Amino acid sequence: MARTKISPEQRELDFQLMQRIAVKDGDALAEFSNRFYPLIYSTAYKVLRHAEDTEDVSAEVLNTVWKKADSYHPQKGSLVTWICTTARNRAIDRIRSVQRRAALYGRFEERVKGDKKELRTSGREELYRSDARRVLNQAVVELTPEQREVIELAYFEGLTQRQIAEKTDCPLGTVKARIRRGVERLRGMMDNEFKGEGELLLNSVSKS
Repeated sequence: MARTKISPEQRELDFQLMQRIAVKDGDALAEFSNRFYPLIYSTAYKVLRHAEDTEDVSAEVLNTVWKKADSYHPQKGSLVTWICTTARNRAIDRIRSVQRRAALYGRFEERVKGDKKELRTSGREELYRSDARRVLNQAVVELTPEQREVIELAYFEGLTQRQIAEKTDCPLGTVKARIRRGVERLRGMMDNEFKGEGELLLNSVSKS
């Protein structure tokens, strides 16, 4: 399929539109959305194949445009290419976040079921799960507000570090440091109660 060639005049108009968004022109963002939302949605849907997730990712892309419109430069490619790349990356991030959550809970379930005989005879499984949730919730409350915010976004919402940086408008390095310190504190508090389970429950939180 042949690509539509974009004229220099159109590139300049697109650049001007992004420059208007960069200075927080709401009308410019509305114009951008009217023109490009279908493209954003279709690009993300090709990766996700799920309407609700695609809507969420499309909203994230628009939020990225609002915050980082000044990062677009026509010398590096057309605005359409920039949009498609951004939408595709966000969609891939969403898939990875879902996989991270599934792996996290999967490992926890496998560990809980490890001693099948004891679980069958003592009813320990439900008690263990309940205690784990209680201790984790209490531990999160004891973090600093900054650590708690990034841990909740990473652990409970499954966002990647890059997504957290964009959502909180913090440098990626700051987010990584807060997650690392928060995970270390949580792991210590969880290990005190579960003798190693802190590592199992939290080891994927610090991955990018």
